[in-house]
Amino acid sequence: MLLMFSLLWIPGVYAAGVPAQQGVITDEAGLLTSAEADAVVAIAAGDQVTVHVLTVESLGNLAAKDYAERVIKDWELATNDILLLISSGDQEIELNVSNKFQASLNTWSSAQGGSTGSAATTKFLDTYFIPYAQDGDFAGGITSVIQSIHSIAGSAAAGAGLPGSAGSGSTGAVAGSGGGSSPAASGNSGFSPLTYAAILGGILLLGAAFLLLSGLKLRKQLSGLQDQLASLMVRANQALELLKPFQGIVQGKTEEMVEGISGRLSSQLVQLAALQNEGRSSQPAVFRLRALKAALGQLTETEATFSSAIGEEEKKIAVVTEADRNVKQRIAELKQDGPELDGQFQNMMKETGFPLQEIAEDLKELTEDTSRADQLELFDPIAAQEILQEAQKQQDQIEQDLADVDLYDDKLDRFSAVLGEARSKISGIIAQNSLQNMKAKPYDRLEQANTAAAAMKAPLAAGDMDEVRRIGAQMDLLLDEALAMTEGQALLRKNNRRDVEAVRSGWSRLKEQRDGLQGRIAEARQRFAESHVASTDELLKEWSTRLREGAAQLPQIETWTSDERGEYDQARSGLDELMRLQEEAGRQFGQVADGLSLLDERLNTVNRIFNGGEGRTEAAWQLLHSRRLAASSHFDVSLLPEYSELELRLSQRPYNLDELESLGRAYDSRITAYEEEARRLVRQQEEAERQAELARLAEQRRRTQARKRMSSGPSSSNRSSGGSSWGGSSSRRSSGGSSWGGGGGKSGRSSGGSKW
Repeated sequence: MLLMFSLLWIPGVYAAGVPAQQGVITDEAGLLTSAEADAVVAIAAGDQVTVHVLTVESLGNLAAKDYAERVIKDWELATNDILLLISSGDQEIELNVSNKFQASLNTWSSAQGGSTGSAATTKFLDTYFIPYAQDGDFAGGITSVIQSIHSIAGSAAAGAGLPGSAGSGSTGAVAGSGGGSSPAASGNSGFSPLTYAAILGGILLLGAAFLLLSGLKLRKQLSGLQDQLASLMVRANQALELLKPFQGIVQGKTEEMVEGISGRLSSQLVQLAALQNEGRSSQPAVFRLRALKAALGQLTETEATFSSAIGEEEKKIAVVTEADRNVKQRIAELKQDGPELDGQFQNMMKETGFPLQEIAEDLKELTEDTSRADQLELFDPIAAQEILQEAQKQQDQIEQDLADVDLYDDKLDRFSAVLGEARSKISGIIAQNSLQNMKAKPYDRLEQANTAAAAMKAPLAAGDMDEVRRIGAQMDLLLDEALAMTEGQALLRKNNRRDVEAVRSGWSRLKEQRDGLQGRIAEARQRFAESHVASTDELLKEWSTRLREGAAQLPQIETWTSDERGEYDQARSGLDELMRLQEEAGRQFGQVADGLSLLDERLNTVNRIFNGGEGRTEAAWQLLHSRRLAASSHFDVSLLPEYSELELRLSQRPYNLDELESLGRAYDSRITAYEEEARRLVRQQEEAERQAELARLAEQRRRTQARKRMSSGPSSSNRSSGGSSWGGSSSRRSSGGSSWGGGGGKSGRSSGGSKW
């Protein structure tokens, strides 16, 4: 409220929608930097007049002249004050001056060959502001206007013999309150000392209020955390209450766990009580914001630590109570399941005739564990629960073992048939693919599986089911390996036979490619120098030799893959090597072909440069001729020394491509230089024509503006666009404006501004 009252002291803050004056410069549109604004302030006040500058983003629905009159009235500017109004969004500028300075402005305009009144003001702004505004240099435009105003005002005062006066006898004093003295001094900022004091007081009150509210907020948060500490104490007490039924009764692991939980909770209660007492008695003062924030952060971290610790203790209490509640029931379930599990064991012994000593010992151990847990249930439920967890695992394992006894007993009974079926399938694959001499030994795997089956009987009879399961997995693996080995050999031999044929056909294809390349090399030797062909010929010879050496290995590979030898794996390795050799040879032959094609391409490039030179120079000459820039005679390329040398070299074989390319580059460079010179001359002519056209348009625009200024004529004494009254006085101020944007001005303007 105090801040609001203090603002009421500021006069004309939002009066009539006019911005509050902030000194001689009020930059609402943000057109000036702070340095630029300081520079304008330094020159705003002169001996005769003071220039006040107002920049806005928009004039709204008002004409620039009307808006300027409202600013003059609301800011209470004096007769020696001049207002320069700039609207950045509307691209308009308005200059509002007293009639005394208007007379000086009229004199200046007449001396320049211009009119008087608002036309003089418009001419003044077009001269000193508009060029800067069009370049976006508002600081330069404002500075130019202010300096010119002081120059005109100083010249007028010197001519009248009244240096430093604010008015003249011909114009009279400005009407105002009292006896006609000026309402404000030159350079008036619009703020009285009382206004500044009120603003400063409001800022101080606002700062104090902010400090107070922030401190109270932090104190409230601290109090909230203190309440949370109290809640933690309640939680700790409740947890201790849950432990009371066990204290003095339980023993062993449960007693150790309960006493540990109780001791830690009691210690936490003591610490929480101390923190709560200390916090409530030593809170920082409300204005010590930094101390309050530090205390709040420390207390927040402490509360989170204690909350986490108490939560961990609550989880441990839940373990104790859960064990106490469930152990007795679980013991009863194990005792109830015992006879049923024993009956399954007895039935399995009768069905299989196996003694199953290992399972019998596991059953005995399960009974002992159940009895031991039953004894600990009342005084040590945690220890009883641990025993029961192991007992449950043992019970599940016994049930699985009893089921597996029956499963593996059947597996042994059926193994002879399974072994015979696998032997028959392997024999069929061997016969179908003629694998009698293959080096792989699938029947050895079958024998190993049969031996493993015989070894399974003893542990199965004893009930050692872990060993039985291991042997059973080994038997299955050996059977699968025997079958997969045989099928792999059959597939390998099939692929070997296919790839032998692929290698043969690949050899024929590569031999045909080699012969073709040899013919191309022989032809290239006739056209090109030996230095261009030698490396390509050596590469072709090298790979031809390597292919012949590889071809010599093919008969041996065919022998390895025959029925008599059966060396299918060795044949596979040889075939893979030959196929890689053929693939690499194909790539190398491709490089040889590319090298030969490159020689032809290099020669063709030189020929294109040589044959195209005349056409290129002709096109450049035609371009110059169309612009009337060409000489009477054509550029004759045959006179160039490079032309004659190229023509001679291209008629003689074998070609040295390095020399031809060097000559071709020199020849092309000469032609390119001629083309670029032709284009430069054309561009130079086009630029001259463009500059001439721009000069013509500028002269046309200058003449049009001159005709407009002459048609406006001198303004009469009653013309509204030349000036307007303010403050109830007679017509003592004039207003004129100008626009630097494109297009015409507003339809209702009476400021007398010209269109730019």
